[in-house]
Amino acid sequence: MTAETEGDRVSASAEAGYLRRLVDQLRTELEEGAALLAAERQRWAVEREADRTQAREAVDALRVELEASVVQRNAAVQEAVAQSADAVAQLKLTVDGLRTALETVQGDAIRARSSLEREFRDERVQLQATIAVLRARLETTDGK
Repeated sequence: MTAETEGDRVSASAEAGYLRRLVDQLRTELEEGAALLAAERQRWAVEREADRTQAREAVDALRVELEASVVQRNAAVQEAVAQSADAVAQLKLTVDGLRTALETVQGDAIRARSSLEREFRDERVQLQATIAVLRARLETTDGK
């Protein structure tokens, strides 16, 4: 073999060794990168699950709060309806009382008017009787 060929072979062997070491180093880095990527994916998966759990808890808390608000609102509506029913009942009683009072006052007014009309008629009859008596006296005094 020639020196040149021997030099090429040594050089090729050195280059092959270098390339093997580089491939081994790259393989190691790739495996480490893959392990880091797997670890990072696992961490992200854990974070996403924690976020989902936190979101579910927040939704559940909001649901509980909403249900409590609905219960409070329903209780307030029932109370308002009950108060309205009481107010309506009281107003009906007041209206009935006022109607009764009005009917009483109206009856009293009718009786008072009837009494006044009767008194007026009686007074008119008395005045007509007095006029008749005075006329009769006047006629008897004129004739004398």
